[in-house]
Amino acid sequence: MANNLVAVSGDVNAMFYNPAVLAQMCEAQWTANYVDHLLDFQAGQLLYGRKSARFGTVGLGLLYFNYGDFEETNSFGEPTGRDFSASEFAFGLSVSNQLGEGFDYGLNLKLIYSSLDEYNASGLALDGGIIYSPEFIDNFQFGVSVSNLGFITSSYTGADEKMPLYVRLGFSKRLAHLPLLFTASLNDLTLGNEETFDIVKRFSLGGEFDISEIVKFRIGYDNSINQSVKPLNGRS
Repeated sequence: MANNLVAVSGDVNAMFYNPAVLAQMCEAQWTANYVDHLLDFQAGQLLYGRKSARFGTVGLGLLYFNYGDFEETNSFGEPTGRDFSASEFAFGLSVSNQLGEGFDYGLNLKLIYSSLDEYNASGLALDGGIIYSPEFIDNFQFGVSVSNLGFITSSYTGADEKMPLYVRLGFSKRLAHLPLLFTASLNDLTLGNEETFDIVKRFSLGGEFDISEIVKFRIGYDNSINQSVKPLNGRS
């Protein structure tokens, strides 16, 4: 759905987009997926969530990215005959519950590890999110989340570095006379030195069609893909 999961309650797939989504889960959920992209990178995730008698809803998640192999070159751009690879993974523990009338909250605690050739980096981070479901609008939800509040325990170079903060906000609306959940969001709102119009261009739209009780069809559009050639922009 092109990153449009920040306000999709009850879906364990959205745990790393907004941990508050787990609060409305009615029963245990798990999901596993794997993507082998044409641009020579692979990605996968394994997620599980369930109700807890003491902590509301709890979840466990593992994300993995392999960026493929790269040809090493010297300072003149000449191949050295050696290849190197890059990969990342994140392990998360999530807790979510109701905050009050119409409000849900959630927190993720993440362990992050990154590898680039012979260099490694790691960090600890916290994600937080809220979802608001107003009583005066049927089947409407608004969500906001802040990701990567934390610190780097070890960096590639050994120098002090900061976690890349990431802010999302969006909404979802289930249509009354059509089996469609419509979603829209603004992503990566923390990038600085940009005008308001440039921030608005980082929007994405999505939809989930109910084919049957067990079959869903999802589609999405992420405008940031048209603004950048980075292969991971717009992953969903």
